[in-house]
Amino acid sequence: MYNPYSDSRFVGFVSLVAPYATNVHFPSSLLLKKFFSADQGYHALTGKYIIIEGTGNGFLGKITEIALPEKERLQFTETRYEKEEFHPIGKIEIMLCFDSYELKAKKGIEQLPPVGAKVFLCADDFLGSLLTDFGKRGENDQLIPLAYIPGDSRHEVNVSGQALFGRHCAIVGTTGGGKSWTIAKLIQEVCCLNGKAIVIDPTGEYEALQSNNIWYRKFNGGSDSGTYLNYRNIRETDLHALFRPSQQSQLPKLQEAIKSLRLIELLSKKTIEAESPESIFQATYISKNREHGYSTLKKGIDKDAIQFMLTCKNNPDVYSPFCTFDINALAAQIIKECIDNYGNSDKTATNNCQSLITRILLTINDKSFEQVFDFKGLQNGLGSVDFGKLFEDFMKADVNVLILSVAEVPTDNKLREILINALGRLLLEKALGKEFKGDSKRPKKSLLLFLDEAHLFLNKKIKDEYSIEVDLNAFDRIAKECRKFGLFLVLSTQMPRDIPRGVLSQMGCFIVHRLINQFDREAIEYACSEASKSALSFLPILSSGEAMLTGVDFPMPMILKIKPPKTPPDSATPSVF
Repeated sequence: MYNPYSDSRFVGFVSLVAPYATNVHFPSSLLLKKFFSADQGYHALTGKYIIIEGTGNGFLGKITEIALPEKERLQFTETRYEKEEFHPIGKIEIMLCFDSYELKAKKGIEQLPPVGAKVFLCADDFLGSLLTDFGKRGENDQLIPLAYIPGDSRHEVNVSGQALFGRHCAIVGTTGGGKSWTIAKLIQEVCCLNGKAIVIDPTGEYEALQSNNIWYRKFNGGSDSGTYLNYRNIRETDLHALFRPSQQSQLPKLQEAIKSLRLIELLSKKTIEAESPESIFQATYISKNREHGYSTLKKGIDKDAIQFMLTCKNNPDVYSPFCTFDINALAAQIIKECIDNYGNSDKTATNNCQSLITRILLTINDKSFEQVFDFKGLQNGLGSVDFGKLFEDFMKADVNVLILSVAEVPTDNKLREILINALGRLLLEKALGKEFKGDSKRPKKSLLLFLDEAHLFLNKKIKDEYSIEVDLNAFDRIAKECRKFGLFLVLSTQMPRDIPRGVLSQMGCFIVHRLINQFDREAIEYACSEASKSALSFLPILSSGEAMLTGVDFPMPMILKIKPPKTPPDSATPSVF
């Protein structure tokens, strides 16, 4: 068994112990010079891991700062450094404690080291042994070979999959830090562990990952690999985001028109007896447009309104939040809603709704919107697959990952944000319906939901100068509500400061690549109580692929080198010249 207290790695003694700091006194600067010349691993001790010998327990720490006492600093010259001894002092952050006999890491720090305790430089062999099965919570935990110790690829770090994903996970870092490779590595490991994951890919960089175990589908992507989200599966509030009605004059007319069209749809699917009140209502008030093929409902005076209310009462699904109606009739039905108390056309109301009617017609006839939401009902005939059916097939198939590319969905009129929010809410509702939470009668089918470039889609609202405000909050709710229902969120972003603090605070695990911006580091510090300021201070100098792994189920924040995926994503920066 490896001896962590080897005299050959001795560096000094503990000179100060406090809840906020532990100092090490180096007996002589000659020791530091010896280390520098004797072993490449000993130079630049700042950032190195050390071992402190205690009573029964040992302590693993990291040197965060080395300085000379003020009196010696003023006398410091190159000549005196070569001939005389100085006495540097280092600051140590205690990371964890371990049993000195079993050499096993413990959760939490039971005690602090005593003053005068010996301090030794930690060897990679011993550090690797402490990090074996990092974050493992039980015998049945599945382990992921995620990383290795920086500078020593011999020591692989296996991370508990439950600790990594079980409380949601955030992968953050500036451009070029290695986020995309980390996601690709995690997708690879989901396949190895036979899990289920959906990846929302805003840039198309994960197309290279498709295989027998990974389906890749594109919105606006053509016939053989295309998919769409039928508008009947989105909510009425999504239409508010698409059409942006004004609060006072347009929103009530839009809501009434939608209710009328839902009623038409419900009556058309019912078997109605002849001469019944609903049959008479249908014959009297519903008319079909021969040219366009859709039906509209005529509104009239008080007597007609009472009949309409009674028919709605007998068909409660008319108040459904979903868009279960023919959207091609929406603009015409809004005009039907613009009437006065005598049942005549109200020109003022019609004029007030004219801009809304124009937006509706432009939206449902726009090619990009049609390919995404299938307003005309043509996409299935062109070979694309409805996302609802695609999702059901994915959950039943012997396939591990479904990657949904929205790279070809334009950002005009917030189409991409509305689409992704609608997808998130659809999965949210399935989770709350316990589709991902197993019981005694069926196996558990937990689902990981990866959202790349999350800062583009979270904390977004749809509003202009005149319209109502629509909050796109599906992923906020997933982070706050879905952990116990088997839907786990994995966010990736280069701008954590733009992620709502309430969402970041729900992340139980962070993989933090290089972060330079101060506000980004402050956002991580606020959300992750396990990461101290001294640990976060190393983030700006991490190299590509290195990351700090920290979370509630890990004994300490640890800087690791993420192992490259077998199939890397297409994330290279194009050549400028």
